[in-house]
Amino acid sequence: MPETQWQEFWQGLNELMTDSCVGLMSNQTALNMMKAYGADVMIAEMFTPCSALLAHTLDLPWINHWPIAPVEPFFTSQWAGSNRRLFQTNPISYFPQFRTKGTGPITQLLSLWQRIENFAVSWYWVWDDWRTHSKVIHSLYKRYDFNPELPEERRRQVMTIAPVDWAAEWLRPITPNFKHVGSVLAGPGKPLPANLEAYMTEAGERGVLLVSLGTAVLLNQQQLRSMAAAFATLPCKVLWRLTPKEVPDEAAIASLGLGSNTQVQTWVPQNDILAHPNLRAFLSHVGINSMYEAIYHGKPVVAMPIFGDQPTNADRVVAKGFGVRVSPTQIGTPAFGEAITEVLSTPRYTKAAQAMSVKIRARKNTPVQEAADWVEHVIATGGDPYLKTPEDELSFVVRNSLDVYLIVAACCCIAVLAAKAALQLLLSRCRLIVKGWLADGSRPYPSFTPKAKPS
Repeated sequence: MPETQWQEFWQGLNELMTDSCVGLMSNQTALNMMKAYGADVMIAEMFTPCSALLAHTLDLPWINHWPIAPVEPFFTSQWAGSNRRLFQTNPISYFPQFRTKGTGPITQLLSLWQRIENFAVSWYWVWDDWRTHSKVIHSLYKRYDFNPELPEERRRQVMTIAPVDWAAEWLRPITPNFKHVGSVLAGPGKPLPANLEAYMTEAGERGVLLVSLGTAVLLNQQQLRSMAAAFATLPCKVLWRLTPKEVPDEAAIASLGLGSNTQVQTWVPQNDILAHPNLRAFLSHVGINSMYEAIYHGKPVVAMPIFGDQPTNADRVVAKGFGVRVSPTQIGTPAFGEAITEVLSTPRYTKAAQAMSVKIRARKNTPVQEAADWVEHVIATGGDPYLKTPEDELSFVVRNSLDVYLIVAACCCIAVLAAKAALQLLLSRCRLIVKGWLADGSRPYPSFTPKAKPS
């Protein structure tokens, strides 16, 4: 997504979140109903600034339901007064930052140039947070005289639950109160509607490619026609989900010039389609739920990220070996069809996807059970934030040991200056001694006359 569109997106989102928060906080009837309910804990999403404010108003501990893994530093604000405070360890030497592109495939074994970019990107997000988010959040909190920096307010957020699995994430240290519970939406497939079951079954050994690119960004008609032309050349059937805005009627579908192997639907039960044995691959925007549903069912992915966390997800699809990446700008070029063909014709992608499926399924409790257990744990402990590490209690200077570095640097400077002064004093004394010797004609060492060699 171009930078201008990115900024417009965040500006619009910030306005939406602020307006909705003001509406809620102005609705005294709704607030009274929530207070009267007598809840023990609140579950909310940290990204909206109203979560911390509402927890304060209701006087409740709260659990942050975070829909993706921690993406540092984008989801931890370094500026005082922000509600986005995950404070996970951010090892930029091997943890790719949000939207780090690099000069080659992104893995956790970053090249020198990728690490340089990683460093620059991490500080870009600190600046972008100040430019885009912090002013809006500060203005909202000032309106309600709310200070999220108070220790009692920081301790209200006792835990974060994320529906992700280590098998598909970049590995890194995380704090004890951040729980990866696994994908709560992916699960065993249910029977398909009769028309879809017939379509999948009729594919036989040819199999089916599922195409679904989400609903947040719509493709233009030229892109859709180019995709249809590429699908028509594939050896398998294609089940293509498009939104009603993209194909409002049968005439719009007909205008795409679909091949005989392609069927368009405006809705499909994605998880159930992915579970079908005749599904061979998935062309996806790799939103977090789509990626995990593909992993759960062991299906290889052609990742075509568009915005948000999708490029980061696509990097992991490639790094973990269960798919390839294609750009929306490649639609209409040979590279688009070649990427799909590679996944369909290369068994190693399917094998890698099936291995990933084993990793996220091999657990005693389901992700839903895991999440429920932690919610019940927070209730049983009365919202005690005992799992939180001290980062959230520390200032930026203390948290990053800048005061310690300053003192160590000062001590080093003092030691260097002292050594320099001592050396200068020693040299000056030596010069005085030498001058004294030269003035009275004395020698600094005994005279020495070599002995004559015997004849």
